[in-house]
Amino acid sequence: MPVNRYREWTIFGDVRRLARRQLLPLVFCLPLLLSPGAPRADDLESHTYRLAPGDRITVIVFGQPELSGDLLIDDAGFVSIPLATAVDVKDLTLSECQKRIGEKLLADGLLRSPSVGVRIAELRPLYVLGDVRLPGAYPFRYGSTAQSAVALAGGFGPGEILRLTAVSEYLLAEERVRQLTLQNRIMLVRKARLEAQRDGLDTFSPPDLGGAANQKEMLEIIANEQDSFRTQAAIQRGQIDLLRSQKPLLKEQIDANSEQGNAGKKQLDMIRQQIDRYGALLKQGLGTQNNDFNYRVLEANQEAAVWRLLSDVSRLRVEAGNLDLKIKEVDAAFKRQIALELQQTRDHLNELEITLPAAVRTRDIKLRYAGGATAQGVRHVITITRMRGGRAAVLDADETTAVEPGDVIDVKSEMPRLLSFDEAASPASESRLPTTDQAHGHKTVTLISR
Repeated sequence: MPVNRYREWTIFGDVRRLARRQLLPLVFCLPLLLSPGAPRADDLESHTYRLAPGDRITVIVFGQPELSGDLLIDDAGFVSIPLATAVDVKDLTLSECQKRIGEKLLADGLLRSPSVGVRIAELRPLYVLGDVRLPGAYPFRYGSTAQSAVALAGGFGPGEILRLTAVSEYLLAEERVRQLTLQNRIMLVRKARLEAQRDGLDTFSPPDLGGAANQKEMLEIIANEQDSFRTQAAIQRGQIDLLRSQKPLLKEQIDANSEQGNAGKKQLDMIRQQIDRYGALLKQGLGTQNNDFNYRVLEANQEAAVWRLLSDVSRLRVEAGNLDLKIKEVDAAFKRQIALELQQTRDHLNELEITLPAAVRTRDIKLRYAGGATAQGVRHVITITRMRGGRAAVLDADETTAVEPGDVIDVKSEMPRLLSFDEAASPASESRLPTTDQAHGHKTVTLISR
C-alpha cells in the first residue's frame, strides 16, 4: 500500500474513532430528547432555565447503565448518583450540569473519560390555589400561562360540593352572626341597667351602639330592659313598704300593752295595800284566814297579768327591731342578685368577644364562596409566588402572564356579596332584601357590589 494511501486510511480511522467517541452519546440521547412529552431541545439548550430543587433529570453515562437513571434534585439542590457522592446542581444549566457530573465521576475515580448526557425528565410542578375548583399541584408545560394553569385546576370558582352548599352555609353562618350580635347588644344594654341598679340610681342610660342598623330592634331591647328596671324596682319598693307598714301597728300594740301594764301595776299596788290592812285586822282577830288567802290569790293573778303585758311589750319591741333588719336584708338580697346577674352578663360579654369575631370571619368566608357560586362575570385577582435567588417573590399577574416551573399561582375573586343582616335591615337597602317567589316557593338571594 502506498504511503499516501496508508496515511489517508490512518487519518480516516482517527476521524471515525473520534466520531464514534463523540457522536454515539448524542445518538444515544437523541431518542430521549425527542420522546413525547419532553421539552423542546432549543428550550433545554437555552441558558435561561436553571435547575432547582424539585426538578427530575435523566442522567445518561455512556456505556455505564449502573451510573445512569432518573434523579430527583433534593431540597438542598443535590442529586445522588449511584456509586458516587452527591452532586450540587442547583442553579445550573443543563450544559453546566453535564459538565459538573462528568467532573464528579472523574474526581471520584469512577471513569477516566466519562461521557455524560443530561435532560429534564420532569420539571417542578405548578401549584394552583384559591378560587379554583380543583386546587393542587399540576405538571409544568412550556408555554403555560396563568390561564392554562387555572384550566388545569378545573377553572375559576368553588368546587361542585361548595357550589351546591355555599349559599345555604352562608345563610346559616349569617344567622349565627345575627344571633350573636343580638345577644351582644342585649348584654351591653343589660350591663348598663344592672350597673345603674347596683349604684342605686332611679334610671339608666343605654350605651351608644352606633353600628346597630336595625333601630327598631334596638328600641325593643332598650324597652325590655327599662321594663325590667321598673319592675324590679317596684318589687323591691313593695317589699320594703310592706315591712315598713307593720311598724306603726307594732308601735300601737306596744303603747296599748304598756298602758295596760301600767294600769295593772296600779291595781297590783292597791291589792297589796289591801292585803297589808287585812293582815292587821287578822292579827287583831277581826279577820279570817280564808279572806286573807283570797287576797293573796288575787295579788298573784294580777302580778302574772302585769308580767304578761310587759313580756308582750318586749316581744313587740323585738319585732319592731327585726323589721329594720328585714328591710336591710331585702335591700342586701336585691343587691346580691344584681351583682350575680352583672357578673354573669360580663362573663357572657367576654365569651361573645371571642365567638362573635370568629363567627364573622366564618360568615365572610362563606359569603365569599356564596358570591362565587351565584355571581357571574366576577373579576379574578392572580398573584404568582416565585423563587428568586433563594427568596420567594410575590408578583402581580393576569391570565396571560407566563408561568415558570415551581410557581405558586393564587387566585382570588373580587365578587359581589350577599347582604349582611345589618345592611338588609337598613332603610336604604329595603329594596334589596331577600325575597320569596310565592308562585314557586324559591328564595331569591340579592347581591350587591363591593
